[in-house]
Amino acid sequence: METLSVAYYGYLTDASGYGHTARAYVHALHRAGVDLSVVDLARRRERPADELVASLLGRRTSPDVHLFHGIPPQWARLAFPVRNAVGMTVWETDAMPGQWRNALNHVQDVWLPCAYNVEVFQRELERPVFRLPHPVFPPHANGDTPDPGPFLRVADDEFVFYSLFAWQERKGPAETLDAFLSAFGAGDRAVLLLKVDTGSADVARRALDEARARHPSGARVEVRAENWSEAGVEALYRRGDCYVSLHRGEGWGYPLFEAACRGKPVVATAYSGPLDYLDPDAHALVRCTLAPVRQPYVYYSPRMRWADPDVGHAAERMREVFDRRDEARAKAAAAAERIRADFSLEAVGAVARERLAEVLCRAGQVRWRRGQGAEPAAPPPAPLPAPTGPIPVEWYDEDYFETGSKSNWARGYSWALFGGLFGEMAGMLAELLPDAASFLDAGCAKGFLVRALRERGKDAWGFDGSAWAVDHAEGAARQFLRRASVDEAAYDRRFDVVVAAELLQTLTGAQLDAFLPRAREWTDTALVACIPSFETEAEQAAYVPRGNDATHLTMRTRKWWHARFLAAGWKQDPLHRVVETYFRRHPLTRRMGWKVYVYAPGEG
Repeated sequence: METLSVAYYGYLTDASGYGHTARAYVHALHRAGVDLSVVDLARRRERPADELVASLLGRRTSPDVHLFHGIPPQWARLAFPVRNAVGMTVWETDAMPGQWRNALNHVQDVWLPCAYNVEVFQRELERPVFRLPHPVFPPHANGDTPDPGPFLRVADDEFVFYSLFAWQERKGPAETLDAFLSAFGAGDRAVLLLKVDTGSADVARRALDEARARHPSGARVEVRAENWSEAGVEALYRRGDCYVSLHRGEGWGYPLFEAACRGKPVVATAYSGPLDYLDPDAHALVRCTLAPVRQPYVYYSPRMRWADPDVGHAAERMREVFDRRDEARAKAAAAAERIRADFSLEAVGAVARERLAEVLCRAGQVRWRRGQGAEPAAPPPAPLPAPTGPIPVEWYDEDYFETGSKSNWARGYSWALFGGLFGEMAGMLAELLPDAASFLDAGCAKGFLVRALRERGKDAWGFDGSAWAVDHAEGAARQFLRRASVDEAAYDRRFDVVVAAELLQTLTGAQLDAFLPRAREWTDTALVACIPSFETEAEQAAYVPRGNDATHLTMRTRKWWHARFLAAGWKQDPLHRVVETYFRRHPLTRRMGWKVYVYAPGEG
């Protein structure tokens, strides 16, 4: 494997979310074979308990990339003098702090953990923005885990709702108390256990008194404003029955993520970063509206908004989990398997390494140093013979989606790798077609776009001819997908927008002649198609197929495709031409090199 060296700057010894995340990323990069040195930015530096981090502190290397992780103004002075700097951070509101702009526009690449952050930051930055999710990284408990019953002061037959956070408005502590006391009374064998920071004992006590005044409930609440070891936290995770996070905004939310990874039922606000890993079919998501940010903080401003969770709905969801606990546990356990696979250290590390290579290629540094004694990279899978004529749906099997022998996805086609991209695509569709409420994704594969649109509250559906893709579809999207080829697909309803992303070039002329008129019957407002194509005939003449994907049967010019759409009855009026122009100029379209087409269905 070719050696890629990175100097990682972060809060490596800090007992905070940033610290835990930094240690997780170091482990992920190490698993991916990246040669690392680390620089600790924590203000109170202690020898880390993490053996890998300790071994990398102060290590001398000649880094290819300097990766700065944390609050941008705190690392900016270190990043400005170096070449090939990447900035990594996280945020919780719908607008980026203005004070961060200079630092982030200086680095070559900006890394954020969730699609929500990517959408927000892309609007305000000139640099490329990339989604790198946080990896699964359970807290490491030193020493024996205490007996949960006596340590937590809960009985064996009590159902434990729990949460861990530093007391602040953003974490929704008042909403959590209100929801629990609304849902439960003294006769219910339920307890709410809040593990909070030690400095919040008095404010937490007052908040609980005020909540009981609003809700005359005798339900039991335990607020533990104490210093706990990792072993104590481990006891809570093991004993807790349902994690509650009525947050107003999270870039990721590691305690919530940890609970979901363990297969615990969760009740959480349906907003921001956690939607990248929570499944609306498996987890109890809570409705919310947007509200102005009021919490004092140097980086918050009145122009920012975040979630206001619906307390009544939260109480209903808590009660549902309590009353149907076996069903909730089974669903959460099944979702946890997907989460642990999609966000493993290996999966996230591989994505990070690939992006680092892209950063260096953009910088013109395409030659790597060969590691001494390193094994040569395994050759890519040999391409299989290309199909002739119409591509049978059986072609799109495991070899196409997972092994790369029929496609260019040598590392597979997973939500962990592509979820950020489809989140950005859903954001672009929502931004440029703001009145569209319903979408049909034609050729949806595993349903990534359907999931991303549904996370935005859209009525999204999809169909695909590949039985393998639909059977292995995203859990959050599977029930909204149909197995049907373009020759078979039929709908008795209409959608505001039909999306055909990387589909039409895989069809023969006869298939196009049949499909394009039929798709008009399902479309109310627009067809949005991404079609690999050429702007001129000279480009077409010079085209040489590359890679293993042999499904690009119809590679033609934009003029050719335009005539084909018109012949099928589609129209491009002035409004749709303007919308197409906006799509073609969008930063995501330009970055990905997509060729976008937008047409109206015309008269039936």
